[in-house]
Amino acid sequence: MCPACYINGLLFLIFGATGAAIANNPWVIAVSIILTIAGFYWMWRAYKKNKGKGGLAKNLKNTLIFILIFAAGFATASYVTHDYFKSRYDTVWQTDISDLLEEEHGHETHK
Repeated sequence: MCPACYINGLLFLIFGATGAAIANNPWVIAVSIILTIAGFYWMWRAYKKNKGKGGLAKNLKNTLIFILIFAAGFATASYVTHDYFKSRYDTVWQTDISDLLEEEHGHETHK
């Protein structure tokens, strides 16, 4: 088994997928795609190195475990960043509305 290959592949997949998820710049998206492809290459390389030593079932089990760990981390990161940005922009929106109401009525609104 080649745990270093699986770890390298997993790290490349994490950075590539995370970059693609939050990117708004074409250069960042291009780097994310390259990192994701590198991650799949390292996972394939780990599978090839392990072939014949641990059997197909062990290879599939290890690959499935790493993919599930990756998916759990990705889902957690997506949820946390969504909540962070949502709360950040909701606060800005609420502040802007309060300022507009204050200017319009000439007194402070009830908070």
